Amino acid sequence: MLTVPECENAKSRDAIYRLKDSPNLFLVIYPTGRKSWEYRYQDQGKSKALILGEYGSRSPAFGPRTAREKRDAIATDRNKGRDPVVGRKLEKERQNQELDAARSARAARQAEKARQRLEAERGAITVKSIAQAWLKEYRSHWSAGHAWQCEQSLQDHVFPHIGNKHPEKVEPAHIVDLIGGMLAEGKVETARRVRQRLDAVFEHGGLYYGFKSNPVALSKRELSKRFKVAQTANPEQHFPCVAKEEIPQLLRAMRSYVGSPVTRGLLWFVCATGCRTGEARFATWSEFDLERAEWKIPSARMKGRRPHTVYLAHSVVDLLGEIQQYSRGLPWVFPHPARNDKPISENALLYAISAIGFKDKHSGHGFRRMFSTLANESGLHRPDVIEAALAHKEQDNVRAAYNDAKYVEERRRLAQWYVDELALLEAGSKAKSAGVRTSLSGGG
Repeated sequence: MLTVPECENAKSRDAIYRLKDSPNLFLVIYPTGRKSWEYRYQDQGKSKALILGEYGSRSPAFGPRTAREKRDAIATDRNKGRDPVVGRKLEKERQNQELDAARSARAARQAEKARQRLEAERGAITVKSIAQAWLKEYRSHWSAGHAWQCEQSLQDHVFPHIGNKHPEKVEPAHIVDLIGGMLAEGKVETARRVRQRLDAVFEHGGLYYGFKSNPVALSKRELSKRFKVAQTANPEQHFPCVAKEEIPQLLRAMRSYVGSPVTRGLLWFVCATGCRTGEARFATWSEFDLERAEWKIPSARMKGRRPHTVYLAHSVVDLLGEIQQYSRGLPWVFPHPARNDKPISENALLYAISAIGFKDKHSGHGFRRMFSTLANESGLHRPDVIEAALAHKEQDNVRAAYNDAKYVEERRRLAQWYVDELALLEAGSKAKSAGVRTSLSGGG
């Protein structure tokens, strides 16, 4: 029989070899230096081997004595008709089954905790909280103006009615009443946008919170009927814009406006540049290079998701210089009068237009139509240059892919020509003018 020193001193060789300890028990030495105890026996004329475990003289000890005891126990089982190999497999299967059962139980406990947590969360969830989560998820993909419109429409038309309701407590009838009320007031376009946004909110709730029903989708058929009736009663109207012959009157009325300097500045800025009102409202001073007379609008704030440069006439640069004194050190060019975290309200321009007597006759977007009309009818500027100045997307996809022209110098001339033309129209004569009088010091 092997002694502990003999086991310890057994050196590895290039190939596996065995040292016999006692009947049917061997110490196997591997080329790597690893050692293990092996039980060898005959079963129905076939030689079989069973590894009893790794050799070790330290804790946990598995020296010669322990190996012999384990061999004797296996031999006793064999005498009782138990195959040790089969027994080893059965034991391993039992252990695997126990392990699988433990894993399943742990997974079930985790699932139950998650269910309980979700139930607790869902109990505190409201339509408003889901809507806010939806806004947060998609805000980075929208322009600042679109994000503001989405949030404002929900605050104005949804939250007062169903904002505090649990999403699963909202019935299709609630949606029909909400949207139907807006349609009854003739707010067809607003109702359409609110319905779209509510639909997206409930889809978000279904995706992330597991709500099974979308009441907006279920009310689709009934709302479609009501939309048809409302559209017939309130046909779609384009953004109003004064006729060309009324432009002088509009400009003189703008000159007489006595509202806040910031609102007056916004009114003239949108008029003189032909930009979108949202682009102007959210403009920051960091976007302007007044020395180069350029305004670079980032793609995130553009309708077409492409950066755009507006070239500024001399009088517009002067206008911006006057506006700066009213910025209160804020980043906004046109800051909100009472808050530091947001720009001037979307309605400020509409109120100003209404105050000068042009409600329902003209609009913020009407200034873009006015720019396009005057520039195109003049015959002095190429249509491509005018479209580029207005940041209109090329309709021909093939042409758009190859036409990346900026027309910089032509657009600079167009910008200066336009404010000069407005000045002439306001003055009511074709006398040479240096540009639009845009002083913020007062009207008259």
